[in-house]
Amino acid sequence: MSAFHTKTIASVLEPVALQVSQLVVLYEAGQQGQAMPDLMAPIKVVLDCVSNLAKVAESTARQSNDAIFIRDFPSAMDAVNSSSALLNNAVIELRSDPFSSQGRRKLIEGAKGILTGTCDLLLMYDESEVRKIVKNCEAVKSYFPVCLEINTPDDLVFYIKNLTPGLTQVCGAVINRAEELLHKPYADILRRETDQLKKFSPMLIGASKSLISAKGNEELRNAAQQNLDTTLDKMVANMKEIIRVLLLKDPDYGAKIIADFHPLALAKDAVLADCNRIKDWLTNDKLSDPEGLKCVGELVQAGKELAAGVTGVPGEEIGEVVKTIDDIRSDLAALGDSASESDKAALKKTLLDNVQKLDKIVKNTDVLASTPSGAVSRRIEDAKKWATCGEALTDTAKENLADLLTTSRAVAKATGGKEGAMIESTCNKIDELIKDAGRLDLEIGNMKDKSDNRARILAWLDQLDNQVKMADSNNILPSDVVKAGAKQLSEWSKDSPAVTDANASHAYQKVLDVARTVLPGLSSTEREQVEKLVGECENAMKAYQAVAQGPVPSEAAVKRAQADLVTAVNKLGNLLERTDMTGDNAAENVTTGVERLCDLLDSHKVGENDNVEESIRDTVEKVTNIGRAVAHHNTGPEGNNINNLCDEIKKFSAQRNWILKNKDKVSPAQIQENTGNLKRSLKELEKAINEVERDRDDNTELVSAVGAAQEWAATGKGGDAEGTATVGKVISQSRYLARGLNTKDKREIFDLCQELEDLIDEYNRAPEARKRALRTQISEKMAQIKAAARKANLAATPSSAEVIGFPECAEIIDDWLDRDTITRNPQGEKAVEDIIDMAAALSNNIGGEVGEAIKIQKDKVSKLLKNLQNVLDNPKSTPEQKAKAKEELKDAISELKKLCNDHLAAKVVDTFVDITGPILELQAAALAPLESAEKAERFKEKAADFSLHAEKLCRVAEIAADVGCDEDPHRHDNIKLSIEALRDATPLVVYSAKTLSLNPTLEHANENFDLVKQQWVSEAVRLRSDVDKCVKPSDFMVESERKVKEEVDEAKRLIGPSPKDALVKVSMVQKITNRVIEVADNELENIGPCEYKTKLQAEKTNLENDIKATAQATNDLVQRKTASPDAYNQSLTNVHMTISRMKDEVVGFYLPLPPLPEAFPEPVPEETEENPPPRPPGPTDDESEEEDTFDVNAPPPDPVEAPIEHAAFKLRQETAKFVEEDNDMITAARKIAQKFQQMAKYTKGRREILELGQTDQEEPPRCSTSSLHSEKSEFSSMTDMIQTCREIIALTKTIQKHAGMISTNCPDKRLIYSLSNSMEPIGMLSQQLNIIASVKAAATGRYDEAAEVEADEMLTINAQNLMKSVRDTVRASEACSVKMLSNPNVKLQFKRRK
Repeated sequence: MSAFHTKTIASVLEPVALQVSQLVVLYEAGQQGQAMPDLMAPIKVVLDCVSNLAKVAESTARQSNDAIFIRDFPSAMDAVNSSSALLNNAVIELRSDPFSSQGRRKLIEGAKGILTGTCDLLLMYDESEVRKIVKNCEAVKSYFPVCLEINTPDDLVFYIKNLTPGLTQVCGAVINRAEELLHKPYADILRRETDQLKKFSPMLIGASKSLISAKGNEELRNAAQQNLDTTLDKMVANMKEIIRVLLLKDPDYGAKIIADFHPLALAKDAVLADCNRIKDWLTNDKLSDPEGLKCVGELVQAGKELAAGVTGVPGEEIGEVVKTIDDIRSDLAALGDSASESDKAALKKTLLDNVQKLDKIVKNTDVLASTPSGAVSRRIEDAKKWATCGEALTDTAKENLADLLTTSRAVAKATGGKEGAMIESTCNKIDELIKDAGRLDLEIGNMKDKSDNRARILAWLDQLDNQVKMADSNNILPSDVVKAGAKQLSEWSKDSPAVTDANASHAYQKVLDVARTVLPGLSSTEREQVEKLVGECENAMKAYQAVAQGPVPSEAAVKRAQADLVTAVNKLGNLLERTDMTGDNAAENVTTGVERLCDLLDSHKVGENDNVEESIRDTVEKVTNIGRAVAHHNTGPEGNNINNLCDEIKKFSAQRNWILKNKDKVSPAQIQENTGNLKRSLKELEKAINEVERDRDDNTELVSAVGAAQEWAATGKGGDAEGTATVGKVISQSRYLARGLNTKDKREIFDLCQELEDLIDEYNRAPEARKRALRTQISEKMAQIKAAARKANLAATPSSAEVIGFPECAEIIDDWLDRDTITRNPQGEKAVEDIIDMAAALSNNIGGEVGEAIKIQKDKVSKLLKNLQNVLDNPKSTPEQKAKAKEELKDAISELKKLCNDHLAAKVVDTFVDITGPILELQAAALAPLESAEKAERFKEKAADFSLHAEKLCRVAEIAADVGCDEDPHRHDNIKLSIEALRDATPLVVYSAKTLSLNPTLEHANENFDLVKQQWVSEAVRLRSDVDKCVKPSDFMVESERKVKEEVDEAKRLIGPSPKDALVKVSMVQKITNRVIEVADNELENIGPCEYKTKLQAEKTNLENDIKATAQATNDLVQRKTASPDAYNQSLTNVHMTISRMKDEVVGFYLPLPPLPEAFPEPVPEETEENPPPRPPGPTDDESEEEDTFDVNAPPPDPVEAPIEHAAFKLRQETAKFVEEDNDMITAARKIAQKFQQMAKYTKGRREILELGQTDQEEPPRCSTSSLHSEKSEFSSMTDMIQTCREIIALTKTIQKHAGMISTNCPDKRLIYSLSNSMEPIGMLSQQLNIIASVKAAATGRYDEAAEVEADEMLTINAQNLMKSVRDTVRASEACSVKMLSNPNVKLQFKRRK
């Protein structure tokens, strides 16, 4: 059963799951000997619901045009119908025999099938609906570039009329989809991207108007074109992001659906669906003749699209059969009603044969393995030969060029989007140049024009080749894509007319996208190298942009910057070419190449097709190059063997080339022998490279640890303490490496580690005489672990979980360093390294003395981390040494965090003091009269200042996202989205301002700039709001007071000697004051009635009055209404003093509370006071005992081997911080953790019983399961698990109830927002738990281990997420309770334990 992710699916499945869980309870009661009751009534309810769902699904399938839904629906419907029949039969059998074991088996199998089948049907329908939305999105996205062809106002009106309805429909459908999704982050992204589309659409229209109005002015037209191109790119990017998120459901789902949406895959599905419908018409008369002929017409249309996109012989075969079918359709239509039945039957028989033939060809064609870039490239080489030799445009040359353009346009159509439009545009340009070539050939002389024409054709052919390769990046090596991009950038740097700035920008972005997609498949060293070169490319592009958009860009500086960019991209391409031939990529690429070669060799005779032979030669060359690269990195017998195989392949390939030239002299047997030898050598090479790559683990920590441990096991060198410590490192590293594996491989390695631990325990207790034999067993066990790791392809240590910010890192570090007994912890060490990296970024951004202080402290933390690692690795280290190293590291990290948080506030105050000033200055420069002599230079200067200002805002926001203190769990994502939106809007402002500067009186340009400016300002304000949440109000006030004091002192000093500079300082004081008032307003809005709020409100009013008085005093002094600066100085002093008082109030309010006294004095007893009755004894159930014995300092369970227990332990750690008295939320959270612990034990026990081959009907032998009875003693059946899930759901409702009460009464809106975000997933996850429990109950013990493993994985993920949400809710509730201690409406008391 797949994961469900929409409200509709969950609402339909929940009642079905409830009924299934009831049937499981009855089933287990029957297993214990009880008679089954009459189930006719409840089963009838289930069957009626399923029947209604089936009717709706069948109706949808009949009306649907979705080929995938039509293809998959019948099997899903059959599964539901068979499950319904099982349930019906079970009821009948149990009515006649209430003890029937066969009836009980049918009952549970039918219940399971109903639940999973219903889910599959719902998911199928949901996916079909998503495909409809995505299809509309693709249609709108493909229509966006049509704006590039608009030349007149009438064209624009026509474009708007066509675009508006489709865009409105798409936006509405996407918003409705967002409301339906259960996963809030995905829904938020859809809403945000849709909102961006709505904002960009009027900008696109405005940019088009400006371009139309720019006729006759080349400079104005270029500026307007840049503006339009940038706006178009942003809208296409927004639509792509919407499509990406629409397809997301789980990681595998996204990839699957994306493959289904490849244009050729859709065409293939359409052809197969039409073939099935036609066969039904011709064999079963399910359609009338007119309907059948209509279906044949649809088949012909889809077949032509498929044939145009598939290269080589399969494409030609499809095209021929489709043409035959089209001819038969025409003949059938021409017969009319008067034709004899025998004539119609003969034509239908011929049609059926051809449809079956087409169906077979298409099914055996892997359309996604087609490489259109290869077909285009071969034709381009032929065209280049003609253009280079200078021959006239002969008929043969015309045919070849026409074939090239036809193939390229087919690729453009299959690619779609912006890339397809670019290829189509290039084809049109080449077509124009070819017509010019024909005209020039008729003229006598004029050799210069002819030469120029051929040179331009060559340039555009290169451009076409690169564009097709870039578009075909899914089917060729990443290095080929990057090199194509580098070639395109190189032509751009040489001012080639075929490569515009937009083309170059697209190529650069494609290079980075491809480079980033290969990162997960690389080794750690290769990954670092690629990331470094990607960074160099980004820096080179930023340097170019800075030069090109600078005040006075010199041509020499621009050329140098372009050359640096091309060099960086070329270096990246060369590195990726090496990675294509090494590591995991080598085995994968060789396998792909060998499979392709074998297919070509099997399906084509020697010399049958020149293009196929060229493809064989190219692929052989690539495969042998990869093989030699692998051999170079693997010396010894393995490398020699691979080299020999490469030599053999080259020899057999050379023989095949000789056979091509001498086919008449060679017998068929010799040809067959050559083909067989070539295939055999290729398969051996593939096998050899795969074996080498599986053994590539010489540099891993695991192998080095195993080697050291085996040396100790063989010789006893180093002593037992050091040797067992090394074995312990092997166990730790093995478990760590196994984290990313599938369930089977992970279980195998974990079991081996457990056996190795048992051997070490036995070794430590054994006498000296037995230790030698035990060391031999330990060595053998470690060899098994190494082999298991190699088998699972663990050649490199996987990276630990991603950590996104200081708060998350700090939590992991505290969890590691707060333990009484500390050991190596990869996740904790990675968190420390992440904090060091974030501190380094902050120090570089801040600079100066502050940045240097952070850098020094960062280096100190790094040094102390290495010291702790060395101490922990040394078996001779004492507990005192470990404790000292741990405490030193903790103190250094705390100091680093304090430094970063303090100075982040300073950077935010300085950077965000005025976000709109630069854009207003840019607007003023653009609106200056055209007659102004310095207008162009001033505009360039202001444009550069604005771009720099926007980038500074984004960089500080990036640091705030990592270092900030905001409690919002979505903080990081929100800021990153705001940064991306601001960066997208910045170039639009520059281009629209440039258009405005060239024609300030143009109404369209003014309107467009106003729209873009409004968009940029709104994004900047949103970013500032998000960043402000990452800075404590107290820190902000402290830094603002410091800053305003500096500006006030300068303003007082400069008023005499330099009044103009003094006015600048006064303006800065006003801006800082406005920011202080803004933060004060936020603070007042977020707190309830209290003395602090009253004082802060009063000081804020005073500050508003003071800043007005300052403005008045400054005007009086500047206008010489007064000669004395006393009033001016006093007004500035008042502003500073008021901000200082506000700072004191805020800082005092946020000071930490003093610690409670260790002991309270005994109250003096009163004589009249009666002694209260004795407190009754507390409960003595198991839960209270477990609460009393829970050790918060104990090491947590392994998060991979015991994920549910680990999450439960973390939740228990959180609840153990508080006293449960008068706090039902803490009690409920603690019980949730305990019940999930019980469920995890039961699940583990049941899985172990299955692995031992036991079933519900068998009594397990005592000798083999004695160790399991204790683990499954708390649960004895699935009924217990279902009941426990219901109890957990009831407890979550208790938590939601109390959290809702707290959020209603908390006066701080920021804390309410954080609590709401933490509490929101609990309801959805509880609903999922109810359904998952029913799935697991129906799957367990039913002879379907795969179904149970899938149910276990779903249950594990749900339990982890639910307990994390409960833990976050407890934390957020406690934070809210601090602000509402005096509220009588809330009875919950969060009292921390000592």
